[in-house]
Amino acid sequence: MSRKRLLVLILIILSLSGLILYAPDYLLYSSPYKKADAIVVLLGPDFNARQKEAYDLISKGMADYFIIPAYNKTYRVLDKGAIIYLPDNFPKLKTMGKNVNAPPYFYEDTHWEIIEAKEVMSHYGLRSAIFVSSPYHMRRIKIIVIRVFDNNDGQFYFTPTHYEEAPTGFWKLSSADWKKVVREYGKILWFIVYSLWTK
Repeated sequence: MSRKRLLVLILIILSLSGLILYAPDYLLYSSPYKKADAIVVLLGPDFNARQKEAYDLISKGMADYFIIPAYNKTYRVLDKGAIIYLPDNFPKLKTMGKNVNAPPYFYEDTHWEIIEAKEVMSHYGLRSAIFVSSPYHMRRIKIIVIRVFDNNDGQFYFTPTHYEEAPTGFWKLSSADWKKVVREYGKILWFIVYSLWTK
């Protein structure tokens, strides 16, 4: 092998190693937040941890509405963190899977939820939201929110739950953590691929 080819091979290996080392950290996205119109909590395996984070935000007075799109639940936040359920009074996207306005079947679940959150926010005239989910999910959520809300001039913030562990160092990740990371990249890639052919 020539020196030039060997150098190129070494550079490729180093680049790939760097990408793998940085892979978990890239997923751990969060942003500073301030009071918003709504808190949107997304479904997942450890929903209790996500919901607990959302309740912490509510207790701090960070939003006037609390939305759980996967369950089609919307709540109004009252004084001192009390919440009241707002019964459905407008058409939902997912009515027995037969609504013509529903997204295609191949849409990723989180994508569905964010579309639903947008519909709810539009109905109530809400223009800002804090999105809450698991730490490794936050980068994907930001990517989907940018796509779904498009050129909306609203303000969107992203905060992972602090009640779920997400190691940041390459060597600290267990095999279960690596499975989560690989799965997340697969979901991001799938979203990017089908987004090329959908509006």
